[in-house]
Amino acid sequence: GFCAPAASSSSASASSPATAAPGGGATAEPRAEAKTAAGEAGEVPRPTPLQLRRLWINSAVPFVGFGIVDQSVLIYAGDAIDATLGVSLGLPTLGAAACGQIFSDTSGVLFGGTIEALALKLGLPLPGFTEAQQRLGIVKRVSTFGSVCGVIVGCLIGMCNLFVVDLHAAERAKRAEELKTIMKTVMEDGRKVLGCARATLWIVDEEKLELWSSIAHGENQILRIPSDEKSSIAGWVYHHRELANIPDVTKDPRWCGKLGEWRPESMICAPVIVKDKVVAVIQLLDKMDEVGNIVPFDNNDEKMMKMLAGHTRIFMDPDDN
Repeated sequence: GFCAPAASSSSASASSPATAAPGGGATAEPRAEAKTAAGEAGEVPRPTPLQLRRLWINSAVPFVGFGIVDQSVLIYAGDAIDATLGVSLGLPTLGAAACGQIFSDTSGVLFGGTIEALALKLGLPLPGFTEAQQRLGIVKRVSTFGSVCGVIVGCLIGMCNLFVVDLHAAERAKRAEELKTIMKTVMEDGRKVLGCARATLWIVDEEKLELWSSIAHGENQILRIPSDEKSSIAGWVYHHRELANIPDVTKDPRWCGKLGEWRPESMICAPVIVKDKVVAVIQLLDKMDEVGNIVPFDNNDEKMMKMLAGHTRIFMDPDDN
């Protein structure tokens, strides 16, 4: 008695599925067939390892170019801004880097299409995905991972520009700008008090093993000399940490024979010592008498020079008492 109703019900559902009872067994077979058909239609073959490797390479290569361009523009633009606006307006290095990022992002927008076109010209093998495969999660994840790896490698390569850029140039220029107003006053007063023709303040750069100055009478550019004690009298004063009073520099073995275009006769140099460390050397050249003749510096000048070095020390490091 159970089989007969089932058969009639199945027959009815086959002839008119729309009128079949909702809870009856008559709808089981059409639903199974529909589910099988949908499964066959929606099944997407998983990408092969070779396809995924090709996808990773094609995603990474253009972003290597993006990373190189982005990092290079950021470094050079940031360094240029730091050395100009950073010095003149007191813009911090982080601010200069932020401004450089504007140029970096702009270059990425302008040259993004060019970089992609160059990457295509490399003729890299394509993964050959179907439309359905391109929508798979694993394909999107591999593509994103390749892009991330590419931009990291590109940025690391772009950072090689740091070996070319003078990383301390902007710092020295900022330091010189900070000291310029104060030191210009000190050096001008010292030159007038001692009655000499020229005054120079040499700043010690221990990393580059040099003495540099932007505070020198008659010079509009940064001067640099080696800090070796045998290369100059200022270098000797730096190493020996003592004052040097030379009546005639041309007869002194420590004289290197040149100081830009200036050829001095008499010279007096004194170290500026901050916290038991020589940070600068003051150099005064060619003391003049009342009629304008060059004369040697005397003992009173040495005392005045030591006082000038003491004042300079306070200006350079107010916390050093």
